[in-house]
Amino acid sequence: MSLHLFLAHQISKTLLHSHHRLTVPRLIIPPNTYLHTSPTTSSTLNCYGVDLLPPKLQSRLFKSVKQAQVPHYQAQVATSELKKFGLDSSGSSFPLPDITPHLPPILNSNVSDHFWQVASEQVQPYTDLLLDLLASDTPPTPTKWNLEPGWTRYNASDGTWASVPYPTEKCCVFDVEVCVTEDPRAVMAIAVTSEAWYSWLSPHLVHAESFPSTMSPSTMIPMGSDESPCLVIGHNVAYDRVRVGDEYRIDRSGTRYLDTMSMHIAVAGMTSSQRMMKLASKNMTKEELKHKPMWLRNTSMNGLADVHKFYCKTTDSLDKDPRNSFVKLGLSDLMADCPNLLSYCAGDVTATLDVLRILFPLYSEQCPHPATLSGMLTMSTSFLPTNNCWENFITTADETYKTLEKEMMKLVETEAELAIMMIMDCSYKHDPWLWDLEWKIASKKTIKARRMKLIHEKKIDIEQLFESGYPTWYQDLSDEEDGRVFLNLSTGKRVVPKLLRLTWKGYPMHHDKVEKWGYLIPSADVEEIIERISYGEIQTNFPLEEFLAVVNKDNPMNTGHALEDDMDEEPYIEEISEYEEEKLKAKEVKRKLSKTAKTLEAGIDIGIPGVRFCGLPHKNGAQFRVGNPLSKDFLSSAAEGGDLASFKDKLAENLLKINMCLSYWRSARDRIRSQVKGEIEPEHIPAHVKEREDFDIGDQYGAILPGMVVAGTITRRAVEKTWLTASNAKKDRIGSELKSYIRSPPGYHLVGADVDSQELWLASVLGDAKLGGHGSTALGWMCLQGEKSKGTDLHSKTAAAAQVTRDQAKILNYGRIYGAGEPFAKLLLMQFNPSISELEATKRARHMYEQTKGTRGYKLNRRGAWLYDNFNVFKEVNGEPPPYKGWVVGRKGMMVLGKMMAIVNMLVEESVKVRTGSKTTYRHTLTSEGAELYSQLDDDVSSSDSVAVGDDQLVELVQHLQQKYRKKMDGIKSDYDTRESLVEQVMWSGGSESHTFNRLEEIAMSRYPATPVLRAEITRALDSKLIGRNYLTSRINWVVQSSAVDYLHLLLVAVEWLFQEMGIRGRFVISIHDEVRYMVMSEDRYKAALALHLANLLVRSEVCAKVGLDNLPASTAFFSSVDVDKVMRKEPSADCVTPSNPLGLEKGHGIGRGEGLDIWQTLEKLTV
Repeated sequence: MSLHLFLAHQISKTLLHSHHRLTVPRLIIPPNTYLHTSPTTSSTLNCYGVDLLPPKLQSRLFKSVKQAQVPHYQAQVATSELKKFGLDSSGSSFPLPDITPHLPPILNSNVSDHFWQVASEQVQPYTDLLLDLLASDTPPTPTKWNLEPGWTRYNASDGTWASVPYPTEKCCVFDVEVCVTEDPRAVMAIAVTSEAWYSWLSPHLVHAESFPSTMSPSTMIPMGSDESPCLVIGHNVAYDRVRVGDEYRIDRSGTRYLDTMSMHIAVAGMTSSQRMMKLASKNMTKEELKHKPMWLRNTSMNGLADVHKFYCKTTDSLDKDPRNSFVKLGLSDLMADCPNLLSYCAGDVTATLDVLRILFPLYSEQCPHPATLSGMLTMSTSFLPTNNCWENFITTADETYKTLEKEMMKLVETEAELAIMMIMDCSYKHDPWLWDLEWKIASKKTIKARRMKLIHEKKIDIEQLFESGYPTWYQDLSDEEDGRVFLNLSTGKRVVPKLLRLTWKGYPMHHDKVEKWGYLIPSADVEEIIERISYGEIQTNFPLEEFLAVVNKDNPMNTGHALEDDMDEEPYIEEISEYEEEKLKAKEVKRKLSKTAKTLEAGIDIGIPGVRFCGLPHKNGAQFRVGNPLSKDFLSSAAEGGDLASFKDKLAENLLKINMCLSYWRSARDRIRSQVKGEIEPEHIPAHVKEREDFDIGDQYGAILPGMVVAGTITRRAVEKTWLTASNAKKDRIGSELKSYIRSPPGYHLVGADVDSQELWLASVLGDAKLGGHGSTALGWMCLQGEKSKGTDLHSKTAAAAQVTRDQAKILNYGRIYGAGEPFAKLLLMQFNPSISELEATKRARHMYEQTKGTRGYKLNRRGAWLYDNFNVFKEVNGEPPPYKGWVVGRKGMMVLGKMMAIVNMLVEESVKVRTGSKTTYRHTLTSEGAELYSQLDDDVSSSDSVAVGDDQLVELVQHLQQKYRKKMDGIKSDYDTRESLVEQVMWSGGSESHTFNRLEEIAMSRYPATPVLRAEITRALDSKLIGRNYLTSRINWVVQSSAVDYLHLLLVAVEWLFQEMGIRGRFVISIHDEVRYMVMSEDRYKAALALHLANLLVRSEVCAKVGLDNLPASTAFFSSVDVDKVMRKEPSADCVTPSNPLGLEKGHGIGRGEGLDIWQTLEKLTV
């Protein structure tokens, strides 16, 4: 009962404002409301030129928010800083329509009170169900299982059982199992409620019959869902939900799914690098773990067994061995062991319930705002409607892929066949690419040889020529798949770039076993090497002269045979006098070596005389090696005039283009095929759908349920392997039109929006709130007032500073806001432009960071301040410096302080605080070395004594050592950890984003880091008290992205409330990072568009209120566009033309453009 009381207390906090219960009647907007155009309302410019909400609207949202008054001098400083970056603070008005008649009443005219109340009401039915479950005792697990198909209820009181259509209680812990070798649908399930245990068996398991090909909900698990609230709990419960037939209904039910894995990740999840360390520590003893970072003992991996052991403190792990049966065995074998497997499944359910009892109170403390839980429950209902276009899409994409793959293979196969002919006259020895392949004739007694015979059985001429055998490198290409033999000439094969005669900047490519792919350049002494080779002084198989001919383009290769003599004359030859024949020869040789002069010091020696090896530029930096020069990373380099080319005209470019077409489908097809599309039986399609003119019974309406982990990262972002990473349609990517096959059924539309520059705005508003108002920082001003046409928006400014395109600047900006530093920016710059040197990329990155993030400084902690005050490391001309008062110390100053701390660490073993009156000093126990040195100052002290000294004595000792042992003291260096031990916070100054980053780090490094809006706390694995200043990039990233998740959860709460108030019939579809989509009745689509606009207004107002601002910039009040469409796509005007959809949506599928509506256009639509 104590647990029940504790949980009741948690929920009572959630319902804190219940005495202000919202009693507003549901908003029914009569048609005549929209018979006139809403008038434009006047608004107000602040002192930075930012137009804010008009007073009438502001008073509806911010009534009790009191913004701190900005001192006049502070506003002047901010304005001066804007001018420094070329930003004009005069501003201009941003007209808004008067939407107050359409906005339902806000509780207390305070948006924060309103969100708390609304979210509390949304979650209360589900938390009530959850509390009842947690307050009850778990019924005893059945000792015997009923093996009949369907649901069975086990009575705890007398041990009897009875068949039931579905669990009768409204809250259960649930787990399903699948026969992996047979079908993605469930074969068994277990549930436990506060009253009883339940088991479910598929009739296809019981009778060992294969599942039907049609994925109908009737072949899945029934849960009895209706409009009433029902809560299903599981570990990675999205996996289980996909197997529940009720979830494929078009009409929304009241069932929600609560995921214990998501709650664990929010409470104690890890970064990817931490997970690697955690895995490495898995077999360590408790004693060994004591000497490892403390966070390792405060987290676990995400699997149920690990989570159960972590929270329940059990010594024995869950037995997961039976799980292998579901992976390896067929239906009949599973049925033979069904009782044991049901018990295994029940064990997982018991473990999940045990975890839930401990985890939910922790989660409620970690994420105290009810909007967080409400948002997660809404996201658990994701639903992607589709029809028979889904199967057609997969078929067409597969066929297109096979056609293009065959074309690509034929292209390379032709080059391979030409290449093997070179063995006839040994001309391969003169080829700078093929010379080092294995040309020895391979054995005919191997499997590969037998495959070769089958591959060439229709190519009589080749078979006859190579009757005695094929070159080893060629025979090694033979492969077999699904009984089909073929030459495996995929672009990942090492021989393919050689067959294509690839060059980089005109130099032949070469593969080295250690250095991987690069290119060869002439060495500085190549002329001498050629002469020594001709005299027989140097032996080499490398065709150096032919290599130089390629470099100088004297002899273009002729399809696999020996080099020809014809050539295109170089321009410089035209300048030579035809009368000076001897001079011509000498000068020609000199000019042919001109490229060598440019690369005298480039490359490395790999043992080939006369050349040096230069590695291809890797996107992650020079320390990495390139494994495949035909990967997508090099596509931009293969364009006409690019660095990557083929000595055979346009061959590499054509091949890379084909390969790029194949790349998306190659990587995504297995994930796409694994999606479960539940096809709704005609009798279960709602009548209002069948009544529509465009209804066609042959369209096979259904839905896909994404397996979405609603809080899959430490930032609480959702994770899903297909839809959340899906590409937008691209004309050169097979299958990239994937999202356009999500289509609303007849009578419905998809309505959604992308949050404009979400993370950038959230980060900038934190800096603005700290400095003095909207637009007071350069970053805030650029986000709100910057114009692309004038070059004053953030992306244009960064593009100018880094010398990149505006689109590339966007990537740099988001990386920086997420906490990435200069090294990351340098890598991106080298990816954007492979021709620039690493030094040049470093300079550009540094310049950009000085302009944006600013110059790094350090605010000292107590230890650093003590060092600063006592050791007088910053000597001044006019006496000692004043006591440290929180100012910023520069990089050089930190090096001085760090060195002094290193000296103190050498002398002091332990320091104890001593308080005398109002003054705090320290008593320091010296190390043995420190005691020995101190004995030189005090004759009464023996070097063998345990010596403790005060601050003054320690200072005296250090000064003595600096005078007597200056050389030794000067040689002491401080390391990074020593300097970091003195820092409270890194402080940035002089950049357009300095204020923002100072605020982000202040939050990340605070004692109890929490998001500014919903106060969601950081995961325990990143707790400041456990990790100090480590993982700072991850923590800054957490502040930004976790705040974006707060934004999403608030948006879902607001839309849910507005749908109810405005009488909109619809359901949540999906959220993909910063975009949301809903499926609504077609008659309600414009009201839904208005609801999304109003939701954005409410959420942005809540963000501002939570950071202490009492108004909202007018330009951010509404979405720039709300999409109203029949299909899901990036833009409503996109036709989604791709190689697998060449006619596009309009001509190929009869689907016209959707609508993109701003707030004005939305109101106009509602007047019709």
